[in-house]
Amino acid sequence: MRLLWRALGGFLTLMGALLVAVVPANAASGSGSGSGSGSGNLIVNGDAEAGYCTTDWTAATTIPGWTVESGSPDVICYSAGGFGHPASPAPGSAFFAPGNQGDGAMRQTVDVSSAASAIDAGGVSYNLSGWLGGWTNYAGYVQVSLRFQDGSGQQLGPTVDLPTVSAADRSNTTSFLARSSTGAVPAGSRSLLVEVRFLQSSGESGYLDNLSLTLSTPVSAASLTPPASKVPGYDHVFMVMMENTDYSAVMGDPTDTPFLHSLMAQGATMNDYHAVYHPSDENYLAVAGGDTYAKGATYWPNINDPKANLGDELDAAGKSWKAYEQGMGTPCNTTTAHDSYYQPDDAPFINYTDISGNQSRCAAHLFDTSQLTTDLQSAASTPNFSWIAADDYYDGEASGNGNATSLKTQDGWLRQTLAPITQSPAWTTQKSLLIVTWDEDSSDPDNHVAAIVDGSQGTVPAGTTSASRYDHYSTARTIEAALGLPGITANDTYAAPLNDAFAPDSAPAPTSTLTTGTPSVANGASVTFQYATPPSTTSSTNWIGIYPQGVTPGQKNSLSWQYAPNGSGSLTFDTSALPGPGSYGVWYLYNDGYTPLAGPLTLTVS
Repeated sequence: MRLLWRALGGFLTLMGALLVAVVPANAASGSGSGSGSGSGNLIVNGDAEAGYCTTDWTAATTIPGWTVESGSPDVICYSAGGFGHPASPAPGSAFFAPGNQGDGAMRQTVDVSSAASAIDAGGVSYNLSGWLGGWTNYAGYVQVSLRFQDGSGQQLGPTVDLPTVSAADRSNTTSFLARSSTGAVPAGSRSLLVEVRFLQSSGESGYLDNLSLTLSTPVSAASLTPPASKVPGYDHVFMVMMENTDYSAVMGDPTDTPFLHSLMAQGATMNDYHAVYHPSDENYLAVAGGDTYAKGATYWPNINDPKANLGDELDAAGKSWKAYEQGMGTPCNTTTAHDSYYQPDDAPFINYTDISGNQSRCAAHLFDTSQLTTDLQSAASTPNFSWIAADDYYDGEASGNGNATSLKTQDGWLRQTLAPITQSPAWTTQKSLLIVTWDEDSSDPDNHVAAIVDGSQGTVPAGTTSASRYDHYSTARTIEAALGLPGITANDTYAAPLNDAFAPDSAPAPTSTLTTGTPSVANGASVTFQYATPPSTTSSTNWIGIYPQGVTPGQKNSLSWQYAPNGSGSLTFDTSALPGPGSYGVWYLYNDGYTPLAGPLTLTVS
């Protein structure tokens, strides 16, 4: 329905609906110190022109220079169609959009310490500007905020918000309007935090382009670089992608997934990991090629793409690789028996024409999983990269999409398949990396899936958990870093590697607090909770959730929740949203994830 409205709205727009022409913001990408007495644009990739844009409204992309906090903001090409823009001057080829996972947020921290003397002397001003827009009469919008921070990250002065653009402001047209704000930079400022939030009120969020932040004094601006990698070099990487299972299903049912939970105990669990698309195949391609390529429910053999892929990169680097698929039988067999769950696209390489169109190359790289047993006999015969795929029953899809039966089925296959890897010479005598994740979830709106990372030779600390947001492009970047390969597209090149698995941050300081003056309230009454956390764990996507008593966050969905975006504050909940009288556990949680900052606090509803 959303795409239909987009198409209709775009047709009306292109047929003459009013577009608002505006004076552009400074769209420089943040390089150099600026000219004259002021700075250039200090925001890296403020104009969405760096990297990769997509014409698929539902596809996720990496956003170079930015850290995604929540949701799945993406970069859309103006050529996607159905979206008008100011006729003059041309805004470029791309803009920031909300993606397909509801409300979202992204941030960027600008270092202004090179201008410390001028800032502390007073008289330095800022100018924050950008194009803010939206889709026809949809009320969703973009909020752009600026915070001034001292050298310890403490906020100085009030937050600055750009005036928002409503559908009424746009006369219900698909268009951008210019917004700006100017003022003084507080003395003591050493960094400026820019945060963009895509907010939906019905059906569609807003859009953003040409975001600029300048100061009235020269500043050494950052240049665009990929996020730093903490991934060590590896001799072997094993990649496993299961199917159609929610994060909460895996995390909430250790009884049916004992092997998976043993992997978590031995290695690292990425608690805020996301797939990038619905349906399946495009998620495989995101890891293997840095792109989702096709639109909508498209599967092999309809996906035939000539672009470079991970297999090409491995061959160019002189590294060995194989894809092992349960049920394939003979190498490069693409024929599925009538009663077979084998699907050739469960390893993505068949979708690339330089592999599927070359029979000898295909047969040299695509094998049945029975071949893995033979190849694991020595480190020399174990490929540098292995993609290992269960058939559609054992990968969780045909066996129940993450229900109890499906989880038992997946866990049993993973134990049988992966235990020999961790006992092999490649694992015990060399450095090997194992990544297990899922192509997509089955029901969660934010495509939240589990991801587990294990490494031999002590390369992944046991029992590590991460609250950082990662996705399939992060896995692609991790594989490339582990094997010394270049990036394929901007999506994987600029994705954050799964760094927390190898160099975990220390757990959030246990100084966060969650309190209430009314731990017992009548059914239907309101209850207010006070929260506080130090600057190191302050996040716009910290949140408070109310759970059934005894339930650990992540095991089940919360009964009611709200964001707690500041370093301290209070939130009021309506208990009529809860099932009824009883005892509940209240948790204060970190960064859209399940890492506790404080709690559980007992709430009694009578």
